[in-house]
Amino acid sequence: MVQDLSEILQRFGFTQYESKAYQALVRSGSSNASSISKVSGIPRARIYDTLESLVEQGIVMKEENTEGLKTYTCLPVGVFLEKIRNNWLSDFSFAEKELKAIENQAEKPDTYISTLRGRDNILAFCRILIRRAQNQVILSIWDTMYNELLPDLQLAVQNGCRVRGITFEVFEPLEGLDSHRPNDYMSSLRAEKWFILSIDSQELLYGHSAERDSNAFYTDDAVHIYLLEDYVWHDVLVNRLIKKQGKQLDNWILPEMEAFFDRKVLPPS
Repeated sequence: MVQDLSEILQRFGFTQYESKAYQALVRSGSSNASSISKVSGIPRARIYDTLESLVEQGIVMKEENTEGLKTYTCLPVGVFLEKIRNNWLSDFSFAEKELKAIENQAEKPDTYISTLRGRDNILAFCRILIRRAQNQVILSIWDTMYNELLPDLQLAVQNGCRVRGITFEVFEPLEGLDSHRPNDYMSSLRAEKWFILSIDSQELLYGHSAERDSNAFYTDDAVHIYLLEDYVWHDVLVNRLIKKQGKQLDNWILPEMEAFFDRKVLPPS
């Protein structure tokens, strides 16, 4: 994702003109309003009130000589960033405390199910869940999404969590994860990628793989969690049995599956 520095600074609470003025001062050091206007492209009619706003926020310092000439100097970048970080952490801590207090007061259903939409939201929530795992992570996951979450899974392992489950088209997964055997049936499902992520058998996120930019579903319902953890285990078990018994067992499974569902599983070749 291509990001623009001015847009980032505006997320910190700057106006568009304030972000441009600060960047101009970082480039030039100390300068007067006329020069800052030229460098930043801020209209002369707006440059003074923009700089005064930055002075009031403590981000820019102003000096005025005996002749009334005003010179502006920005905070060093390191000091500015530390100020932004501290403000953000303070705001985040306050919001976290207050929102959780409100959430705890709300009447909750016996079970909770909600829908997440979009790649970034799904990946962000997966990371949150993995980071708060205390004992175990169980998952079923395809290669692209696995690679996105690998650093978080590695950190979970370093923190003492067991990571178990099955991966698709991942050839050297983390220890504890099985790699699904390649076969025609799995190849036919490449366009239908999914994932299952269970945390400590308490929280579950599952649905379309994140890169499909579609939907995923979160729940703390014990039945959902049991069924999908059991699904992952049976997938692992079948793969281990075939690895132990050989290809003949794999060839036997597909006709049995088609007979069970009373439909063709693979498209005609």
